Amino acid sequence: MTFCRRRRHPNSSPAAALEDDDLLAEILLRLPPKPSSLPRASLTCRHWRLLVRDPGFLRRFRAHHRSRGTVPVLGFFTKEDSGISFHPTLDPPNRVPPESFRLQITGRARNCRIVCCRDGLVLLVNVHPGQVLVWDPVTGDRRSLLLPPVFRNMDKFYSGMVLRSAAAAVGDVDRFQFQVVFVRCFKGRYARAVACVYSSDTGAWGDLIQTSTPLQVLRTHDVATSGSWVGRSLYWSLHGNSSNAILDFDLDRQNLAVIPLHMEGWIMSAEGGGLGLVSVLGHTAQLWKRETDYDGVSTWRLTKTIHLNKLLPLRSGDRLDIDFTDENNMLILGTVDGIGIFTVHTESMQCKKLPVEFKKLPSAFQPFSSVYTTGNSLPLHCRYPSVFSFLYHYGAEHAGAEPLHNI
Repeated sequence: MTFCRRRRHPNSSPAAALEDDDLLAEILLRLPPKPSSLPRASLTCRHWRLLVRDPGFLRRFRAHHRSRGTVPVLGFFTKEDSGISFHPTLDPPNRVPPESFRLQITGRARNCRIVCCRDGLVLLVNVHPGQVLVWDPVTGDRRSLLLPPVFRNMDKFYSGMVLRSAAAAVGDVDRFQFQVVFVRCFKGRYARAVACVYSSDTGAWGDLIQTSTPLQVLRTHDVATSGSWVGRSLYWSLHGNSSNAILDFDLDRQNLAVIPLHMEGWIMSAEGGGLGLVSVLGHTAQLWKRETDYDGVSTWRLTKTIHLNKLLPLRSGDRLDIDFTDENNMLILGTVDGIGIFTVHTESMQCKKLPVEFKKLPSAFQPFSSVYTTGNSLPLHCRYPSVFSFLYHYGAEHAGAEPLHNI
C-alpha cells in the first residue's frame, strides 16, 4: 500500500487498535458494498481516506463481496439506437449516474447484442462479423476478440457467459483476467450441443467441445439467452416444442451433458447448495431442488412456494413479464399493463419497486451487479465519465481481433 504503516502496540485500546492498518482494512472490508460506503468512511480522517483509495484495498473490497454473494444490483443495461444504456435501480445516495456506464456504438446498433452480465463484467457481441467485447464498466477495462467460426453465422442461435478467473475473483491479481464460454445447439438428424472457452490467460480459444453422440432431445431445442453458474458448472435452459432440458457445461472437466426436465423455469443455486430451479405459473412461484438418491436416480423436490400476489400490488387478471438473475437469486417482474418493475428475492422474500423510468420490462436487458465506489476513489475516467466507443483499435492484438467496423 502507498500509505505509511502504523505500528500496533500491545494491550492497546480499541481506538488505538484502529491505528493498525491491517486490522482497520479487515474492518473496512466488511462495510456494506453500497456505492456510498467507502466515500463516507473516507471522510473520517486522512488516514482512512488513503486506505480506502488504495488500489489493492479496492480490489480486495470487491473480491470480498463477490465471494460472499453480497454484490448489489446497480441497475440494468439495455440496447438503444445510440448504444448501450445503463438504468440505475438504487436510491440516492447509492444511485449510480447513468452516464458513468454508457457505451456508445458506432454504426448499426441492431448488430450489437448484450449477451451476459456477470461478476461485474459485461459480454457483448457484434453479430456481424462476429466480434466480442468484454467490458468492466467500473474500472473501464475492456478487451475485444473474435468469435470461433462455429458461432459467427448470424442465423445460428447461441448463448454465452463471462466469468472472472479464479485469481481475479479473490483479488490476488491486478490484471484483467476472465473466461468466456459460448454454447449452441445444432438441430436435425445429427443434433448436438457444442461449447468453446476463451481464457484471457492464454489469449486464445480452446478446442471445440461437443456432446459425444447425437441427442434426440436437442433436435427441436433452442438454448436460452441467459445461463446460470452453480458450483463449478454453467447451465442453460433448453426450450423445445413439447419438452424442456438443461444444458450442463462442467468448467473443470470441460464436458457437456444434457439433463431432461419436465417443467419450465430459471436455473439457480438451491438453498443449502446444489442445482435448483424457479418456476412461475400465474401469480405463484415455486422453488425446486434436484436431489439424487443412493441408486443414482435424480428427482426434483419442491422446497418453497411464493405467492407473488401477497408481495406485489397485483390484480387477479394481471399477466406478468418475468426474468431472473441467478447472481442474486432474484425475480424481476413487471406486468403487461405496466404497473412498474419489481424485484423479489427468493430467499429473503424481500420485495422492492425499482425507481426506473420504464414501467414494463424491456425486450432485451441485462441486470448488472458490481461493487461500485463513488467519489474520488474511482478511476479518473469514472469520476469524469466519457463515452466509450465499441469502435476501438488497441484490442486488435487479442485473439486475432480486428477493429470493430460497421457496428
